[in-house]
Amino acid sequence: MMNLLKIALAALLLLALVLVVNAGVFDANWRWDDSQILLHSHQYSFWQDFTRPEVWQQFSPANLTPWLIFSFEVDMILFGLSPAAFYLHQLLAIVAAGLLLFMCLNLWCRAVFALAGSVLFVVGLPSMLVAEQLMTRHYVEGLVFALAALYGFVMYLRTDRKGLLAVAVLMYVLAVTAKEIYVPLPALLLLVPDRDWGARIKASLPFFAVTVLYTLWRGYMLGSYSGGYVDSSEYLSLAIVGEVLASFVRFPALLTGIGWPVLVLLFLGLWAAYLARSRRVPWRALLVAALVLLPLVPLVRSPGIVLADRYLLLPWLMVCFALAWCVDKVMVVRNKAATGNTQAAAANTATPLPAMILAGTAMPIMVAITLLHAMPVRQALASVGTEFDVQAQFLWQNEDTHAFVPSGNVLPAFWFVTGLVDLKARISGQGSPLPMVDDIYLAQQPDIRLFTYDVNCQCMRDVTGAIPERLAQHRARVRADAALSLSYRYQQGYFSWQFGPWQDGSYHVVSDTLGVLPLPPAGQLRVTLADNAPFYLRYTSPEGWITYSELNRVVQDGAAVEWSRN
Repeated sequence: MMNLLKIALAALLLLALVLVVNAGVFDANWRWDDSQILLHSHQYSFWQDFTRPEVWQQFSPANLTPWLIFSFEVDMILFGLSPAAFYLHQLLAIVAAGLLLFMCLNLWCRAVFALAGSVLFVVGLPSMLVAEQLMTRHYVEGLVFALAALYGFVMYLRTDRKGLLAVAVLMYVLAVTAKEIYVPLPALLLLVPDRDWGARIKASLPFFAVTVLYTLWRGYMLGSYSGGYVDSSEYLSLAIVGEVLASFVRFPALLTGIGWPVLVLLFLGLWAAYLARSRRVPWRALLVAALVLLPLVPLVRSPGIVLADRYLLLPWLMVCFALAWCVDKVMVVRNKAATGNTQAAAANTATPLPAMILAGTAMPIMVAITLLHAMPVRQALASVGTEFDVQAQFLWQNEDTHAFVPSGNVLPAFWFVTGLVDLKARISGQGSPLPMVDDIYLAQQPDIRLFTYDVNCQCMRDVTGAIPERLAQHRARVRADAALSLSYRYQQGYFSWQFGPWQDGSYHVVSDTLGVLPLPPAGQLRVTLADNAPFYLRYTSPEGWITYSELNRVVQDGAAVEWSRN
């Protein structure tokens, strides 16, 4: 009963905390990838994303995360297209992750320190940013399943109740359908400090069997056993080692901002105090860190880890777990009942006073540092999210008699626009405002009513009267006869290209269906492109003049396409 009471009280505290620090999300609309997830959920039954490669790869050829589609489809069935309900689901998933972290920590730590670790987790920047982005739900729900699997596995080792092991295996199955980063979990289970190696190996065999089946399923669904947005040969080469190390050493600063030296010193100090007392090499901790960090290696080069968002959710949990563990082990009081020689023995094993002070103040300090960094960074992301909110409402409420210029943050995530347009057409049959991703398209329809996003009022402003001046400035920049060349091929989900002849300046693929994509002069990218999608190649010189190719179209699995103008 007491255990249930502790869990209930922890759940209430975490729920209140998550709702308070993330209350602003209930006013949010659809953002980033949300519209494409909704569209895909509306187009297909969820089971097709688990079983049919041709269906799943329309959403993503690079990653296998069908639980995300299923989770959105559940919300659509229950709540329709009500963003507030989706965000409530998101917050409850974060609460569940925090509660399961508390339960897992409480397996080895006292409740007060287990709760401190879970509080630190839910107020951390990764958790706050996940709350702002519905498209990241599979990271947090996968984490819920992974923690439930860990808890069930340990409880099975302690009780030999096979039902607990079966539930743990099921949770692992769900975790890997949510996100690939949870695939290494069976290796982590071998490292828990319960029972002996033989018992842990025997109990983990069903998990490794799931890993093998997952690998086969992944190969079937993606046509490849690897993933990511670049070819696997790039992140398996030695050349990327330096980039990975340079990226990983920035994680403390990403997580806690200017307070990162405090985080590092507290972390190292607590571990030093724990190791001095236990006199053990922390080989388990090092292996767990490797299991958590290795799945991030493919992300270093593309898309890059520049913010403590979903990519650092699992590393952040690892930090919270490690801090709570160390605080619990360091906070050992003397045995007041001991006398004589036993008292001396107790004194020898007691933690020194400086270490006790460090442990006693570590978690409050970390919570304060984390909140001071997380709140303004989250607010900055929320401001970006507002751009999506306003333009989502504009798209949903107006038809193709209007046009708009996608804002600077919406344009790089252009499939948000196309997804919402297609979803609206499927549901209502109505058209949507036309996106003017580049003035080359505005020049083709100069008489349309045009709107842009105004950051000052956080609204859409009518700028129709400024169209003639805008087009005049555009024409003054264009050099129609400047040299330009392109060669590209789209084979088996990889877009390979070579642009020229300029080596300085910048190249962009410009399309009213693909958006505006900044690309280097040459490269290869795993991406889903609609067959026959139209696009221009735009070159911008260092001096500011621009030139365009003729209109090209994506040719899927066809011969290489070449065009040039000397």
